[in-house]
Amino acid sequence: MDDLGYARSRADELGGRFCVTFVKGVDEREALARMGAYPDTVAERAGAELTGHAAALTADRWTLVIEPGGTAGSDHVLLEAVSRGTEAVSVLRDDTATPRFTYAVKGTTTVAFDPSFPSPEVTWGTDPGLLQHLMQAVGLREPAGEDEETWRDAEARSLVLAQRITGVRVPEGALERPRLSARIEPWFVGPARPADLLRPGPRFADLFAAAQAAPDECKRAVAVAEVRRLAGLLGVADTPGLAAALDDAARGAGRPVPVDSELGHHVRAWLEAGDEGLGLLTAALRGVLDRDAEVALRAALRPLRAGGSLFDLDEAREAVTASLRVSS
Repeated sequence: MDDLGYARSRADELGGRFCVTFVKGVDEREALARMGAYPDTVAERAGAELTGHAAALTADRWTLVIEPGGTAGSDHVLLEAVSRGTEAVSVLRDDTATPRFTYAVKGTTTVAFDPSFPSPEVTWGTDPGLLQHLMQAVGLREPAGEDEETWRDAEARSLVLAQRITGVRVPEGALERPRLSARIEPWFVGPARPADLLRPGPRFADLFAAAQAAPDECKRAVAVAEVRRLAGLLGVADTPGLAAALDDAARGAGRPVPVDSELGHHVRAWLEAGDEGLGLLTAALRGVLDRDAEVALRAALRPLRAGGSLFDLDEAREAVTASLRVSS
């Protein structure tokens, strides 16, 4: 069977929503850990047992992490973390959204694009033209006219492109036999996402002006104070390990929360609760632990866009602006 036919069969086999991440030079446990595996969920599973889990398998010098029904590996921020010191490729199929192909090298996105419309104008990364010759060879190109359906087989062609880069195929029946697998949670291994940060806008003009004038130590102090305030409003300020983590952040010594720590177990519960307030807190916490004071502040202030039942938005915005001005 030709490469495209084989890839088409594998895409059909994996279904309408999946992500395959190729990680070079690491074993299965390490690949899962890099993607945020919960240590207590690592076990061999197959078939229906894999629902909600990611499965890992080794092929030559690469390990493939397959998420049936999942999308985590397609997040370029996570893939950059996964690729530190090595290379990683991800192929996403999602029939309800946009497919994605991403190639990251040593912590940086090199090439990323939508396989259904791989126009050079919307291909991005540090070297967006790097794969053009391979993309053309496997038929990944933008349509020459409105009636040309180059979007068909986009995911299958992406799998062929990944094969050309890695030299490995997704095995037939990859999930039918027991594979090392785990539940994965990117929160524990990746930095804050752009969507986690407060963005400038007319309503926040005074706040951003005050932040720009404030020194880093002031930004960190205000950021930590905001996360403490939010935790207090949610009734979780006394969570073991939280105060110590925020003390470190205030000194500019923040670090990721270990997944198997006491605080890590509480964060897991917050992430799984499906509560809007706790969701805002976890996003703010991840950002405030970043050693970049600007990221920490903007992450801590992101809940200001929510407001609602948690706090009065105008009052909170004015209080934060005043704190930044006084401290600077």
